[in-house]
Amino acid sequence: MIERMLADHARLRACADCLEALLVSADVPDPESLAAARWALGSTMMQHLALEERHLYAALRDDPRAHVRRIAEAFQDDLVTSFGPYADHAKSWTPERVSGEWDTYRTQTLDLLQTMRARMTREETELYPLVERNGIDTRHSGLPGRNWTREAFAIKERIGGR
Repeated sequence: MIERMLADHARLRACADCLEALLVSADVPDPESLAAARWALGSTMMQHLALEERHLYAALRDDPRAHVRRIAEAFQDDLVTSFGPYADHAKSWTPERVSGEWDTYRTQTLDLLQTMRARMTREETELYPLVERNGIDTRHSGLPGRNWTREAFAIKERIGGR
């Protein structure tokens, strides 16, 4: 399952790169292209977070070792504090607002992409190796704590994704 999560990270980075390519211009890009790039990132992220929660965090929460549970809890708490601003950002930036406040949108989005990339790097260098070193089985699915589908569609509705 770690391989799948790493593959998801590669897809997320590719989506972030596509969105970032649109953000480098001082001019507002084609609204359809921007919406498609935003939705590609958002939907890929939601799918990944749902997978991570059901397989990775469920297994870590159930681990009998206190140090594993503490590390998992810290990562999960960090996810909540970093995902909230992303979701709020995605929902508050409608196509109309993006075109009217392009420079602000660009700056905020680039910051969020940097935060997302840093988070993935931390997972890859700290969390995933912990799972592998400790032989934690992430193949089985646990119960989700959040409705990622609802989050995804709330974001899609606001950004105009297809």
